[in-house]
Amino acid sequence: MERESSIENKLINQLVTGKSQWTFRDDLRNEEQLWDNFFTILSNNNRRVLGEVALTENEKSVIRAKIIHPTFYQSAVWLAGANRQVRVQIQRDNTKLGLIDLLVLDNTNIAGGTSVYEVVHQISYHKRSEMNRNRRGDVTLLINGLPLIHIELKNRAHSTKEAFNQIQKYINEGEFNGIYSTLQMFVVSNGSYTQYIAANEQLREKFLTNWVDDHNEPVRDYLTFARDVLSIPAAHNMIADYTVLDNVQKNIILLRPYQIHAIEAIKKAAYGDNPTSGFIWHTTGSGKTLTSYKVAHNLLTIPAIDKTVFLIDRNDLDVQTTQAFETYAENDSIEVENTDNSYVLAKKLTANDKKVIVTTRQKMQALFRRIKEDNTQKKLYQKLQKVNLAFIVDECHRAVTPDQKNELDAFFAKKPRWYGFTGTPLFDENARQEKGKNARTTEQQYGPCLHKYTIKDAIRDNAVLGFRTEERGAVNENSDNENSQDLAKQYLSKSHMYAVAKSIIESSYRLLGIHNIGRRGYSYEAIFTTSSIKQAQEYYKIFQDIINGKTDYKIPRKIKEQLPDFPKIAITYSVAENTDEAEVNQNEMKASLEDYNKMFNTNFSLANLAAYNADVNNRLARKMPQFRARSQQMDLVIVVDRLLTGFDAPALSTLYIDRPPMPAQNLLQAFSRTNRIYDQDKKYGQIVTFQYPEKFKAAVNTTLALYTDGGGSEILAPSWEESIARFDIAEKQVVKYDVTSNYNITQAPDEEQIDFIRAYQDFDKNYAAIQTYDEFNELDMEQEYGLNDAYVEEMQAAYEVCKENQKKPVDPIDPEPEPFDPDYVLESLDHQTINYEYIVQLIQTYIPSEDQSVAISKAAIEEIDRYIDRLNKKNPSLAKIMAELWLNIQMDPERYRNRQVNELLQEMIDQAEDKQLKEFADEYCLDLINLKFVIHNYDPELKDSEVPGLNELLQDPHAFENYINKGGSEKTRLKWRKAVRKGIKELYLSGVVNM
Repeated sequence: MERESSIENKLINQLVTGKSQWTFRDDLRNEEQLWDNFFTILSNNNRRVLGEVALTENEKSVIRAKIIHPTFYQSAVWLAGANRQVRVQIQRDNTKLGLIDLLVLDNTNIAGGTSVYEVVHQISYHKRSEMNRNRRGDVTLLINGLPLIHIELKNRAHSTKEAFNQIQKYINEGEFNGIYSTLQMFVVSNGSYTQYIAANEQLREKFLTNWVDDHNEPVRDYLTFARDVLSIPAAHNMIADYTVLDNVQKNIILLRPYQIHAIEAIKKAAYGDNPTSGFIWHTTGSGKTLTSYKVAHNLLTIPAIDKTVFLIDRNDLDVQTTQAFETYAENDSIEVENTDNSYVLAKKLTANDKKVIVTTRQKMQALFRRIKEDNTQKKLYQKLQKVNLAFIVDECHRAVTPDQKNELDAFFAKKPRWYGFTGTPLFDENARQEKGKNARTTEQQYGPCLHKYTIKDAIRDNAVLGFRTEERGAVNENSDNENSQDLAKQYLSKSHMYAVAKSIIESSYRLLGIHNIGRRGYSYEAIFTTSSIKQAQEYYKIFQDIINGKTDYKIPRKIKEQLPDFPKIAITYSVAENTDEAEVNQNEMKASLEDYNKMFNTNFSLANLAAYNADVNNRLARKMPQFRARSQQMDLVIVVDRLLTGFDAPALSTLYIDRPPMPAQNLLQAFSRTNRIYDQDKKYGQIVTFQYPEKFKAAVNTTLALYTDGGGSEILAPSWEESIARFDIAEKQVVKYDVTSNYNITQAPDEEQIDFIRAYQDFDKNYAAIQTYDEFNELDMEQEYGLNDAYVEEMQAAYEVCKENQKKPVDPIDPEPEPFDPDYVLESLDHQTINYEYIVQLIQTYIPSEDQSVAISKAAIEEIDRYIDRLNKKNPSLAKIMAELWLNIQMDPERYRNRQVNELLQEMIDQAEDKQLKEFADEYCLDLINLKFVIHNYDPELKDSEVPGLNELLQDPHAFENYINKGGSEKTRLKWRKAVRKGIKELYLSGVVNM
């Protein structure tokens, strides 16, 4: 097995090989040397500005202070610079020399100009705390002396998760502060498997990204990854061009490979003497808005293009897309403008500036009507005809009809360039109806597909989730027309609707994750779509009657015990002014708005319905800090067609459908509201249908065949029958092992223990899977399988012991691969312990940052207090520290401005650990440094003689003498040693040191 050092050397060799690549700086080994190197490069690149007067030490300190930021995001904001140049301004110590502006990084000269590319390895980090160990990083890539990409390596005997966890540990310990605060990207690899992730204080494993080439073939080998992603100019482009800053969530976003390939494909088509149009087929949920934002950004750099117009279909998406674009553009070099009406649109299109304009197809149509009718603005419209535009069309399969595109093409003197984005293109199989020479497919309308990334590709790359469908309609469905009519009436009956409402509530226990909410601290949410506004209103009334106790049906106690305020429900639909149903719909909406206002202490009315819809969107999306607390979240939103396309809410896990099957493109769009990556527990997008089960099954199969290039078997979760069959096999394998007798599997030979570990992991995975189906509730596990909670816990305990038994020292010369998955996380048992990271995230919401202030509500205080109380049952020492920090933040939020909760907690944990160890060392007269070494290497499963440093600690010739001299109670050396051993074990098992 290849050693980690060999992998590291090969990686460095790959990085420095070839023309104009990285330069290996083996002479740089600590942070001070990195700073010296940075200032050398800074001075060389600014000779003309500095003249003959070198930077003083005080000036360097000022520059250091401007470069070091408390978060990776704030560093990224600084690194975004202005006009693609990063600068730092200082007042010279010699005031006669005045202010100077120094160029730090020039993104206009990638792979040339003043750009310096260096690779370093095994840098010794500064110890941020006395309690921390000495740490060294593997490989870091420097651009102009600043660390921007960090790589952690393991050998093939270890998983990349170990490297990922190591990076998170370094972050928690504050190792990536100082000059390392400029990091933007992390890479983890074990040689065979390589992934990358944007720098963040709290990394989420779900967002580790695999690289694929431009044909969507996976790239996993570390040397191929280095060639494709980390070479020059690719690595610099990733930081400068393929990084987006989310100004709302304060996150760095690194584009995924398929997004980069799509941007490059459009760039290739748009540039040159003969530019062409085309479309991008990227599956829904894969980040098309983000990709299109970057495309809009790039198109503005083409001199021949005056404006980029992002064209969408509806006003609610107009607001949502504009908000998303403005979020991304906050720290970018382009401006995004919304349009209030068609006249404003005309003025902005003809203005002498380069901006991205977000508008709707409806406003564009209104503009053309105005042109035909308004004779007072002829000059404006003549000027408009000469504008050279590039249109970016979201949901291009439906947003612009062929007639509308023909009208736009005919109006402008120079035919616009068109770049469409869709997850569901129109093909021959689902083409528009024939209408003369009009385009019927997406390719006919926009041109060739420039890049494709299907849902099958996305699921393989963990970019989106697959789907699990349940058809709960009438079982006697018949294709006969008369029976179909009877069935349609049945689906509109009160009995059917009450049964559906009951089914939605009861299935929420599993599908919305209420059953194991303790593991996360939050539940998921759902959308319920019906066939008409009238039906949606009827359902809303039924749910309100159930909530208010006006029906015989009561919400199950097991749900109320976990979520006392469940279900929190809203409804949204279009309210017209002058139709026959207008007055009825307005009155119904008024009543639902009153319920909503009471639920969330808002003040919406029919006069600001657009604001209400935006608020519903934001609550479902949960991206804004104020909507992360349970008190501000919803469980279910009832819709007809709203929110079923183009809406992004990662916490949305389930779509309930009580309507006939939709066309293929609409069906996949609706399904895809549910399959965003969110957390470890969200495995699939859940789809539950209540009408026409056979038709739905056929429609789903047709849709997946169309949009996966012929096959959808990888897209759908297994059925209950398939899952229970797999569980039957796994259960038979694991119960063969004895876990209850005195001489059980934990004392068996190694090979047998390893077989048991594998069998239990397979059992656990399949047991967790069947628990997500409603059919599981009908099973009596003890009667049918002989399994009860006590026996499963016995198996789990035996599994944990065997796993510890099989932890062998790794041979650094010839490491062997693990015979089982060492990183496997048990899933099947409900973990009623609150998620530590979620509490940290919630508390972080209430720390002011930059120029923003926050208000801490009573509801937020109570909610976080409840979470800390739950944590106290599992880890009282950590809960006590967290409660102290939370109280301090409530008392004085400004004291913690721009601080990170995880770092604050780590500091307090270090202080508490230091205090505990010092008290213990003082009590038994032990050397504090040696005691720390023992604690940091302690393993309660080892014999005392095997614990590193323990014998040396106890053999100190002066320790026992000093202990006796100060009046210690243990009068013999033997009893003193026994007390120390016992105390160290208790300290490790119950104290802060074992957090």
